[in-house]
Formats: sequence, C-alpha cells, structure tokens
Amino acid sequence: MRSNYTTNIENKRVISITGDESETFLNNIITNDVKKINSNNSIYSCLLSPQGKVISHFFISKIDNKFLIIIDDYLSNDLIEKLNFYKLRSQVDIKDENLYNVIFTTDENFKFNSILDFEDPRIPNFGKYFISKKNDNLDINLEDNEKYYKLINLNGLIDSIFNQIQGQYFSLELNMQELNAIDFSKGCYIGQENTARMSLKEKISKKLFRLNSESKLSSGEEIFFNKEIIGKIVSENPNFAMIKMSKFNEFNDKDLKTQKDIKVKIFKPNWMN
Repeated sequence: MRSNYTTNIENKRVISITGDESETFLNNIITNDVKKINSNNSIYSCLLSPQGKVISHFFISKIDNKFLIIIDDYLSNDLIEKLNFYKLRSQVDIKDENLYNVIFTTDENFKFNSILDFEDPRIPNFGKYFISKKNDNLDINLEDNEKYYKLINLNGLIDSIFNQIQGQYFSLELNMQELNAIDFSKGCYIGQENTARMSLKEKISKKLFRLNSESKLSSGEEIFFNKEIIGKIVSENPNFAMIKMSKFNEFNDKDLKTQKDIKVKIFKPNWMN
C-alpha cells in the first residue's frame, strides 16, 4: 500500500512534438520505442550522444496526435536544441510548452481532472503522474517536492544527481535497461551501436549504485575492498558511485572503505534483481 502523498513537481517542463513524421522522428533518435505509448502507457527514455553516453532522460506520453516529453527544467533547453539539430527536413514541430502542471502522487485513490495520467514506467508501484493545464483549478491538498526527491533517492534513481554525471556514462552503466528506457528491437537511434555492442558482449564493466554512509563523502573518492579499488564516488548529496562489476558478488553486501577510510555500503535496489 502506497502512502497518500501528492505534489506539483515544480521543476518539470513539457515539450510537445507534433507533425506527420513525429513518431518516426523520435524513434530514430531516442532509446525507447514511442509505438509502445497509448492512453494507458507512457515510456521512460534517453537521448544519447553518438558515442552512447546519456545526455538527457525523460518520460514521453501522448495525447491525440501530440507527443509530450516530461523533463527536468534544466535539461529542457538543451534537449530542444538537440531535437532541432536532428530535425533536418522532418515534418515535425517542436515546442516548449508552458501550459502544463505535472502532478505526482503515491495515493492509489487520488482522482484529478487531468488531460492524461500514467504510472512511473521505471519501477512498479512508485507513483503516478497527472498532466493538467496550468489554468485549471488545483483545488487539492499539495505538499512540497521534498518527499518526491527522497523517494527518487531511496529507490536509487538518478534524477537528483544527473546534473553531476550528465554525458559521462553509457546508458547501460546508468542501469537504463533495468529501468525500461531501452528497446533493443526497434532499430537504430543515436548512440545505438555502442549500446547494442555492450549488451550483446556483456561488456558492462561498471554500474551506478547509491551508497549508504553515516559520514560526508566527496565526489572523486575511490572505494576499496580488501585494499583493491572497486569503485569511485561520482556524486554528492546523495552519494552515488560507479562500481566495478567483475567481483561484485564478493563485496555487494560487505562494508567498504573510501580512500579517507570512511565506511560505506552499496545499496542495490529491488528493481536491479
């Protein structure tokens, strides 16, 4: 049973994609398949660099013939710029919308007059999003965003730290396959070649994990197990680290030490099992 928490996520923006070729255009660029989207289903997806590193991540929904990309505010302008770069002569219109609220709730009985709603497509039972027009009356009990980001961090999701790791790591290193952001059967997209090669050859040498520690950690610190370097801290508040996978089962549930001799432990969320 989920708790009764509802908030208007203030830093979310909506980008609309319309036009006769919008479906083909998006599928040629992003990691997931927009053909999966229907009135009851949205997707999580990424935009990669040509080398396959994650430069943006977002949800995509659809209403009538309009795709709606729901994205963090600080990523929106760059995504619009990239979409326009790849647009070429495609018959699509890309628009930064300022008409919508993005409501999130963990209340399974929550009812709201929205233009669309969808469950978070990354992990089951995380919560539900409602998209409404800003001029609609929000006559509901809304809390601040703090608990939303606590849930994000508690579940090992990257939203709170992406600004610290943007463009540095491959999608499979950021667990995008486990989070349902990659479709391996839909065909080519930007960065697809390296993504497919890593998956087929199982060449995922390191992966991102949240760390548990009672002390302050610093980005860049190395992590040790039995005097061997097995990872490096890549973000602060919350702390995430890139962890080597070659001997993962040997130290997954063990106490580890940083180079400053601080005790840490890897958090492996249920969705990675």
